[in-house]
Amino acid sequence: MKESDRKFEKLLKEAVCSYHKEEMDALPSEEELQDIQLSDDFYRKMDGLVKKQKRRWQYRFVRYGAVAASFLLFTFGTVGAAAYALMGAENFKAFFKKHAKEYHVADSAVMDLEQLTDMAVTTAGTVYEDDNIRLDLKGLIKSGNRFSMIVEGTLKQQDQIVTAGGPQEEHAYSFLNTDVNAEQDLMASGTYYYQEDDKSLASNQFIYVTNYSAEAGFDSDQYEFTFEDFGYYQEDGTEDEAESTDDEVSAYSASEDSGILENPISICSGTWKFTVDMDQAKDISYKKVCDQTVSDGEDDVKINRIVLSPMGCSIYITLPQSQKDSGKYFDNVHIRLKNGSLLSEEYYEMGIADCELSGDDEAADAVKVSRELDFDFRVPIDISQVKAIEIFGESIEVEACK
Repeated sequence: MKESDRKFEKLLKEAVCSYHKEEMDALPSEEELQDIQLSDDFYRKMDGLVKKQKRRWQYRFVRYGAVAASFLLFTFGTVGAAAYALMGAENFKAFFKKHAKEYHVADSAVMDLEQLTDMAVTTAGTVYEDDNIRLDLKGLIKSGNRFSMIVEGTLKQQDQIVTAGGPQEEHAYSFLNTDVNAEQDLMASGTYYYQEDDKSLASNQFIYVTNYSAEAGFDSDQYEFTFEDFGYYQEDGTEDEAESTDDEVSAYSASEDSGILENPISICSGTWKFTVDMDQAKDISYKKVCDQTVSDGEDDVKINRIVLSPMGCSIYITLPQSQKDSGKYFDNVHIRLKNGSLLSEEYYEMGIADCELSGDDEAADAVKVSRELDFDFRVPIDISQVKAIEIFGESIEVEACK
């Protein structure tokens, strides 16, 4: 963020406090955010404020040299959007602080939570509600080829997540289907948190944290998300074992996973859609087209492109289809920091995915496979501290600036 932008942000925060002290007083301190989340009442107040000021959002970007009266008028029109962005960023900061403690990286200078404010979108609060469920978007951050969001769900017709006829472990429950209209192939991962993980949640609430990445990135102005049915999967057994009431089952199908047939059982049925505007999020990622070839000891591997963001690093490569050993990449692909050390494994989870095949199907040696090596960071990384990506002993330097 430029220095002039930081000054403007400071003035904006002061204006928010001046005009809406009651709402800002409801914001907890950084210490409190480690243990609690913003109240539903605060979100409802801010939602009402944004609706009142909706027509003035188009004036969000003002000239810094404007007279004081104009500055206050325009600032008043941006209060809702600015406060929403700050709330989403603060919720992510609280989430990552807990994550950092869990993985013992809380005191490292490599982690940078302040950049989350730049990466956050303005949408927050209730995004869907009917008689059965309420979905609250607690925050969404986006940069480069990936984004993450935190959604809180409340099952309004139930006293608790666990049902009498279902699994007695909360973590067995989840959305039975999710989708985003990105119109491209996505890599996705999600984690659910319940009352046993977060005491601030009611027994009928859950938190869903999901991460998406796509080679082409996410450049649309808005995206629509679809969540369908909430429940659990039941092993396919005898008719008596699979018996359930009409209210519990809205969808019935069998899917095979490692030889086990499972039936999706819905405890809260419906299709829930909402749209998120990506207006505020800044792309602070680093992208590099490489066109460089390295050897894995047996075959040549072509490095096509690298996308490095505070949320993760994607390395797109092409190699012969005959190269089957994916395991060797886990030991031979690293992120080198400017202090000379390698980024510790505590900071990330690494995955490998095959993207597509190309070449002559009749000549096995000529068929190429495109593969993505993915570092999914557990906490936001200061990418300006990254010096290079190392692959099988070859170093590819990066020049990310902060």
